[in-house]
Amino acid sequence: MSNRHVLLVGASGVVGFAAHDAFHLAGWRITTLGRSPHSPHASPHLSADLSSSEDLNRHRHAFESVTHIFYAALRQDASPGVEADINALMFENLIAAVRASGSSLKQIIFIQGGKVYGAHLGVYRTPAREEDSRHFPPNLYFRHEDYAKKIADETGIGWTALRPDIVIGHSFGSPMNLGNLIGVYGTLCRESGTALHFPGPDAAWRNTLVNITDSRILGQSAIWAAEQEKYGAFNITNGDVFRWSHVWPKLAEWFGVPVGEAQPISLSERLSALKPLWASIADRAQLKERDIDRLALGGFGDFIFHVEKDAIFDVTKARQAGFNGMIKRSDEVLIAHLDAMRSSQLIP
Repeated sequence: MSNRHVLLVGASGVVGFAAHDAFHLAGWRITTLGRSPHSPHASPHLSADLSSSEDLNRHRHAFESVTHIFYAALRQDASPGVEADINALMFENLIAAVRASGSSLKQIIFIQGGKVYGAHLGVYRTPAREEDSRHFPPNLYFRHEDYAKKIADETGIGWTALRPDIVIGHSFGSPMNLGNLIGVYGTLCRESGTALHFPGPDAAWRNTLVNITDSRILGQSAIWAAEQEKYGAFNITNGDVFRWSHVWPKLAEWFGVPVGEAQPISLSERLSALKPLWASIADRAQLKERDIDRLALGGFGDFIFHVEKDAIFDVTKARQAGFNGMIKRSDEVLIAHLDAMRSSQLIP
């Protein structure tokens, strides 16, 4: 087992937490790497700025035994061009540093998302297939994939792009954590005596088909790709599709509040205004986190809950290639996440 050594980059996010759990359970040797000097995991951790090749090269000795890279780092920017440039620099610096160490690197596994299909533009061809045409560039994920292909052609190092959509799982301080956001929003509805209104337009609530990805399924797919040497791009979701109007009553029942209507609001603005209420709830219930921004940011929900066109992936390719983990109902995944938040004292 010890000859399988994964360098896990971006280990503190929703995806990174799940990947760490999956590789740990599978018996892999793990080293995490990130900007922070500290890591939430027990595995050895390296602190480095991915945008600095000099900073990365300080860890050359630690890279020597790395056989696989799992890359989930992301630096967001409002400008697509700037975002693509900085993320390409980070990705390429890391791979260059690992290769320069003399390691026997076999595979680069990296995370993409709906943005690779143009989800951030509000509409894309659905169900999205891995071979679909790219949207008009720039896009950071195009840069990652093109570089990985170039390295593969030059060296034979394999590449795998895992493409989840709206990952549901544990993390703190992540800008894209919809599960936590629902937990916070539903709690505030209950505490303020409000029905669980859907915070988006009626079309997004009633008509739009969506899918999500349990972070544990994504972690399983990383192990599958690494141990079965599955190369290329693969969509990864829970395996089902749903409308928010189907799921919302079950969420309302869990919180013990009535189901509301579709009422478009800015969660970002409202959650900011309710920070004092959340702090008082946290103090009264002795929750672990009284800073609402550390749990979830409303901006991600403001995008997701306002999408009025179908936003779903075709997962046939991964299934045909042998990945059999995509068999969950998304309403059950969301309820399980809320249960976990409660048991972890993140919500009352």
